[in-house]
Amino acid sequence: MAAEQELPLFLGLTDKSIVDIPKTVEKQRYMTSVAPPAANPGKWIEMPRLPIPTGEHAVIECQGNIHVIAGYAKHRVDGDFHQVYDSRSRTWSLKAPFPLPCNHVAGVAVGDRIYTFGGFIEQNRCPHSKCFVYDTATDQWAPIAALSRPRGAISAIVLDGLIHLLGGRDVRSVEWHEVYDPAANKYADRANMRGSTGTQPFVGQRDHMGVAVVGGKIHAIAGRMDSYDFNTSLNAVYDPKADAWSFRAPLPTARSGVSAVTIGGKIIVFGGEATGRVFGTNEAYDPNADTWQSLTPMRVPRHGLHGATVALIGDMVHVPGGGPVPGGSVQGAYHDAFTFS
Repeated sequence: MAAEQELPLFLGLTDKSIVDIPKTVEKQRYMTSVAPPAANPGKWIEMPRLPIPTGEHAVIECQGNIHVIAGYAKHRVDGDFHQVYDSRSRTWSLKAPFPLPCNHVAGVAVGDRIYTFGGFIEQNRCPHSKCFVYDTATDQWAPIAALSRPRGAISAIVLDGLIHLLGGRDVRSVEWHEVYDPAANKYADRANMRGSTGTQPFVGQRDHMGVAVVGGKIHAIAGRMDSYDFNTSLNAVYDPKADAWSFRAPLPTARSGVSAVTIGGKIIVFGGEATGRVFGTNEAYDPNADTWQSLTPMRVPRHGLHGATVALIGDMVHVPGGGPVPGGSVQGAYHDAFTFS
């Protein structure tokens, strides 16, 4: 671990001379929002850094610990690193490596186990269908039933003990929606993320989305179709009782590669990327009023956190790693947390 701590705060993917955020990114940062400011905009607090700078990785909270899995790391796109942050001791450690080095892995926690789904074994290419479960008690990975259709950059979230897998990308973005039952180790299809009419087939074909649960419904927010040249601000809501989608007030700032989480009854969406831009923009959605407000932007704008995208521990939203420039050319070990307190 000591040797890992000697790594710089940032690393280049293909350019090993990069050990910091390039100065050119200052002109690419987008920090603002057209949404009205919130009365309590919250604040960002710097936290202990990751041992290994990482991007396009899974971030999952499990029983008070943060698991950072796979992704781009150490000048490769196919990392197998498994970094774990103990929120009580405020320290990082390395656990059992991920079984299949890859990136854009989706993952969630159910109880004391972490489930992962799909990913890419090249940079945004070559999707795979392999899925795994990690037992935190034994520090061991094991295979589970594979996806029926290989893809990466899936958005995953738990609702009532079932794992919803939304969108993603095989060769192009997809609108697929399936549910994995951990107890049965089986998948079942649900209503695809389609438009509300036959003339709206595009809106559900998305990857790099933010997802959050509030009021027993899933919000799938922002994302893109095929590339960040085609970002969306869509806020689509899935009702599991009706097995149907509806649409609410869109995200004020269209982007993909965002992080999303429910905290204090509101959904916050921050970070992301677009052509020539990396976002620090932070916006909050009130599901009761169907309105958005702007919050304090990220100190270090970045994108590329997958799985559950962020880790909520108590009243703090932890954001470890991520890409501080558009695309995958730089990875970060920077770790901060957002709180309304």
